[in-house]
Amino acid sequence: MQIPYQQLCARSLQAVLTLAILGVAQAAPSISNGSRLYTPCVVCHQPNAWGSPDGAIPSLAGQQERYLERQLAVFRSGARVDAAMQIVTAHAVFDNPHTITALANYLSSLNANPNPVKGSGEHLRLGQELYTHICAACHGVDGRGDSGNRAPRIAGQHYPYLQRQIEAAAALHKDLAPPEMTSALRGMRPQEKDALADYISRLGQSEALLDSNRPDGARQ
Repeated sequence: MQIPYQQLCARSLQAVLTLAILGVAQAAPSISNGSRLYTPCVVCHQPNAWGSPDGAIPSLAGQQERYLERQLAVFRSGARVDAAMQIVTAHAVFDNPHTITALANYLSSLNANPNPVKGSGEHLRLGQELYTHICAACHGVDGRGDSGNRAPRIAGQHYPYLQRQIEAAAALHKDLAPPEMTSALRGMRPQEKDALADYISRLGQSEALLDSNRPDGARQ
């Protein structure tokens, strides 16, 4: 039986974490340490921070800095749960808030993934309509997020990861997301959730976003 990529990451992290961060822990954190701080993250998020090849683990490259800072903090506190992330953020080096700032700054400076995992592309018009009405006000028409209100960049994120986040939005983002957003996501039909995730994964791409089909998945 094949072990999911996320489980492999969690098993490997503890073995590399101490050695990878040791040099940073012995010195005062600085922005220049961001690359070294990212070293244990490579196990799951890959060297370029573009996420896992299967799209289950998110791309972090080019993400909003303040959002990254907030997520590292909530993983560390246990408010957001993920085995691999809690192994990393539980390390003593993250007791210093400047360490979190340095890592977030490094990741936000990287180029975003130009080729994320996408869906079938069958209902992109429906996905665009849903995105415009539910997501664009906070995440922007282009999906790049807003540093001021800590709204994350979601454009070009992996389709499988987006699917999972949409399903679990209320639980995973209860401290960040407005109730009207989580309520709207919970009320979506499976086809609508799929269409939204697929559309977002293609935002920022040069390809045409709208399919040629009538938006027959829309609510009547």
